[in-house]
Amino acid sequence: MGFARVQTIDAVAMLAAALRKFGEEAGTAIIDLDLEVNRALDWVQNDRRDYWETQVRRAWERIDEARQELDRCLRNAVADQRPSCYEERKAMERAKRRLRTAEEKVETVRRWSHTCDRETLHFRVSAGQLSGWLQAELPQSVAQLERMQNALEAYVTGPAPAAASAPEGQAASAEEPPGEAVPSPEGGPPT
Repeated sequence: MGFARVQTIDAVAMLAAALRKFGEEAGTAIIDLDLEVNRALDWVQNDRRDYWETQVRRAWERIDEARQELDRCLRNAVADQRPSCYEERKAMERAKRRLRTAEEKVETVRRWSHTCDRETLHFRVSAGQLSGWLQAELPQSVAQLERMQNALEAYVTGPAPAAASAPEGQAASAEEPPGEAVPSPEGGPPT
């Protein structure tokens, strides 16, 4: 068993108070973090997924519109000359690029959703362990510190040793000359 060099009994009380405050703040932090994690998960798994799936549908709609515009342009041949339909072709390419981007984002959101699930599980396991410690071990530690404080206070304010409480005029012991320090039976400082 280790020993502590306690300079003041107040230090034990301050440590107990600091542990209680830590427990309160840590419990609040775990709740706040859990809310933030849920919010982030919802943003990735619902908000972003829905947004990019909608963008894929819109990109398909733009491709259909661009294809119709290109077909109209190509049918407007003048004197057997096919028009270049440069603007319509560019619009078709832009619509296809938008579709590729949206599809890539859907895949990215899907991958990140799995990563977020895995990391959230790790967080919740660790947070659960800390919560368990805060609920079980911390109160026991604080109670032990309070018992230590009470024992130290009782020791400091307790009754004087038997030799000092002997009636006046009687020597504490025939073998001890008056005025010499007597070592404590526990190996502590002389009394």
